[in-house]
Amino acid sequence: MKKETQSKIAQKWPHYLVLVRHGESIYNEERELVNRGVLKTYSTNVKEVRNADIPLSSRGQKQAKKTALYLKKKYQNFDLIFTSPFKRAYDTARIISRQFGQTKFIVEERIREKEFGIADGLTPDELKTIFPYEYKRKQKEKKYYYRPIGGESYPDINLRLWAFLNTLVREHSQKNILVVSHSAMMLGFRKLLEKLSEKELLKIDQEDDIKNCAIISYCFDPKLKPKPKLRLDLYNKIAW
Repeated sequence: MKKETQSKIAQKWPHYLVLVRHGESIYNEERELVNRGVLKTYSTNVKEVRNADIPLSSRGQKQAKKTALYLKKKYQNFDLIFTSPFKRAYDTARIISRQFGQTKFIVEERIREKEFGIADGLTPDELKTIFPYEYKRKQKEKKYYYRPIGGESYPDINLRLWAFLNTLVREHSQKNILVVSHSAMMLGFRKLLEKLSEKELLKIDQEDDIKNCAIISYCFDPKLKPKPKLRLDLYNKIAW
């Protein structure tokens, strides 16, 4: 009886926690062109649309369909699918959920995109021109701690992610969980689950940037020391 009790205490985590970034969005499509110098700024399809409402591109929809097939083959089934309410993530999750017809589907505010505040929809050159002081402050604070006016830093999103993880432990232990979210949030999961430093996290981000519809997977490992917990199984896996 004592061993059984200890086993239940050890298994507070889900069996699998699988994270999927949303498929390519219209914004992602245009940002690539901006980065290559093909576009100087974003089109009205991005600038005049609320961040929460930016849709998937046609390529992003195809990525989601192929990713869904891979997830079905590898994991068979999920007990719950959590998705960010932002359209690009929600639509990715809905496409994936077609392969898991009986799985409970939950929209979760705490895994929404990082808030970009006044920097939302601006290229780096536009931020420098329109808000020069803000641009200088960004260079000083650097990526992890920089919080744009009206926006969030990585530590900010980690707070809501920590609350979400506590919910998983409290209410969904020993389940198979799928989470469809955004790249900043997926880095946040790694930061919290693996207890990474700022330097370690930014090194991962720089060397292996999370791609659209990339998969990060954690599985529960009862043999980990000093105590059983989730272990990284896949990172930045592409199935399209």
